Amino acid sequence: TYDQSPANLIGTLGETITYKWRFRLAVGFQPSSSFTHIHQIKPVNGDHANPLITLTPRKGTPHKMELIHKNDSKVVIVNLSLFTGVWVEATEIIKVGANGTYSMVIKRVSDDATILSYSNADIMTIRPDNDFIRPKWGIYRSLNNLGDLRDDSIRFNAFSVEEQPIVLPVNLVSFKT
Repeated sequence: TYDQSPANLIGTLGETITYKWRFRLAVGFQPSSSFTHIHQIKPVNGDHANPLITLTPRKGTPHKMELIHKNDSKVVIVNLSLFTGVWVEATEIIKVGANGTYSMVIKRVSDDATILSYSNADIMTIRPDNDFIRPKWGIYRSLNNLGDLRDDSIRFNAFSVEEQPIVLPVNLVSFKT
């Protein structure tokens, strides 16, 4: 998605959006010691340089899958081997706000086992000067450590975007007759 996308594909202040998708990393997928984002929630306009949320495979012993908030807070770290060679389904729910909510659950498709789970009921999901947020999928890598990189691919399937409308408080007014 981008700034010309339909309103139902982007997240604005107060909206709740559910993104669902399936993906499969190849056996031997090679992450970088720098970054290899495979999913991002990016803010648009204002302070938009760094993503708000990333799902990031990371080189290590063993390799890891990290869920990162604001490019600096690793909120979940699990073993990358849970993701390689199998189809998984991610469900991400975001209420957009300075004090928004966020959850991510990733399950293995074959047996419905949860392999990553995170939830936060008070988390920044948009910066004050951003117009909206948008999802991105693919392989986005730093070229800082070229020796860590090779041609790699990720398979995606079954994308779903569901937007719940903003619920405004109802003001009750009494009338005298």
